Amino acid sequence: MKIVNPVFIIGIQRSGTTILYDLFAKHRDVAYCEMFSSIMCNKPYLFKMIPALLKLQRIQKGRDFRPIPNEGRIWRRFFSEIEYLDQHQVTGEIKDYYYSAIRYQLKAFGVGRFVSKNPANCLRIKWIDKMFPDARYVIIWRDPASVVSSIFRKMNRRWEYESDHVYEHGYKGYVTVKERFGKDVSKIQACVNYYNHLRSKLLDDFHVIEDRSVTISYEDLVHNPRVILRMLYEHTGLEWYDGLKEVIPDRLKTDMNQQWMCMSEVEQEVLRNNFGQHAPSHDQSHS
Repeated sequence: MKIVNPVFIIGIQRSGTTILYDLFAKHRDVAYCEMFSSIMCNKPYLFKMIPALLKLQRIQKGRDFRPIPNEGRIWRRFFSEIEYLDQHQVTGEIKDYYYSAIRYQLKAFGVGRFVSKNPANCLRIKWIDKMFPDARYVIIWRDPASVVSSIFRKMNRRWEYESDHVYEHGYKGYVTVKERFGKDVSKIQACVNYYNHLRSKLLDDFHVIEDRSVTISYEDLVHNPRVILRMLYEHTGLEWYDGLKEVIPDRLKTDMNQQWMCMSEVEQEVLRNNFGQHAPSHDQSHS
């Protein structure tokens, strides 16, 4: 099965990539990675079982059953999440691995298009383009202060766990982020440095895919999801159909851009120093 115009959703983590991905994957004509890909990521010879396993799930749960999207560990198979990759890191083994994974998902869903999201792809544009030269891209941006504050809150929630836990390739999650992007500064400043690194790499390489990309904002997605998704489907060559109105709301209930009351004045000052007017004060956060 040929992989035609796969769609890659790209955005810095905590920018709304998961919300967008979950909505985009509602389309009946797209396949995506689900939990079996993650479970089998280190044993790719088992990918061939995925169509049969999904068929069994549909028998158990109903013909229209669509599993929860789960990129899981498949995109961490060869590299850690903070490694910058370009076309030189594409090998025959890597191409065979991802071609196989995607083809079996297409077969399992019985469709011709594939969609994926992985925040690490901010650092992998040239790498992806080498493997999938006809891919289509959706770039999502969010207010930088909101992104950094969200990264910071998640870092604090996971810090104790990740201090003792090693993922693939020696990566220890936000502990590694702190060590690499802010060993001698505060956690909030490390998050700012991390954000700036991801942003600069994405912008540096964007010219490679610019002619196949569309850019949206998280804020627009929250307020007009149906309008945004319709536009994205058109960009990626997917048809809008009436059934999508039942699964894509006309407005999302989530909007986490006003979480400033959870941060200290010191932390907010770091954001204001780095992002200026994008980082409101406590008084602005309540308005």
